[in-house]
Amino acid sequence: MSRATLILGVLTGACVILHGALMPSLALFGGRLNLLVALVAGTALHYGTTTGMTIGLAAGLLADALFAGAFGLTAIPLVVIGYLAGQVERQFFRDELLVTVAVGFISIVGFELLVLLLSRHAFGVWWGGAFYRAFVPTVLVNGAFMPVLIFWLFRILPRRKREVI
Repeated sequence: MSRATLILGVLTGACVILHGALMPSLALFGGRLNLLVALVAGTALHYGTTTGMTIGLAAGLLADALFAGAFGLTAIPLVVIGYLAGQVERQFFRDELLVTVAVGFISIVGFELLVLLLSRHAFGVWWGGAFYRAFVPTVLVNGAFMPVLIFWLFRILPRRKREVI
C-alpha cells in the first residue's frame, strides 16, 4: 500500500465522520460546509479521474451507509464530481487559483443540484422555499471555503502525478 493510498483512506474516513457528526451543527448563515465534495474535487484535481471517482464512490457509499436514508444519494453525485474534476485536471493546470475556485464552486453547485434531483426522484420531495434557505447559503459558504480546503489537501497529498488507486 502506497503512502498516498493510506493518506487518502484516512482522509476519506475522517471526512465522512466529520461530515456526518460535526458539520450539521456548524451551520454558517444557514449553509454547512461539505468536506466530502472538497475531498473528491481536490483528489480528482490532484491525481485524476480514476482516483477522484474511486474516492467519491468510497466516501459516498460510506456516508450513505452511516448517515443517509437512501443508498446512493451521496455516492452518485460524488462519483460524477470525481469524474468531471478529473477531466478538468487533464485540460488545465491544476494549481492555478482560478481553476481551483471554479472547480470548487461548480462541484458544490453540481453536488447540491444532483442531491436535490435524486431526493426528488427517490422521496418525491421538492425543496420549494427551502431552496433559498438551504441551497443558496450552502453554495455560498462552500464556494468561499472550497479553494482553501482544496489547497490544504494539495499540501497533504504526496506529489505523484499518476493515478494512485
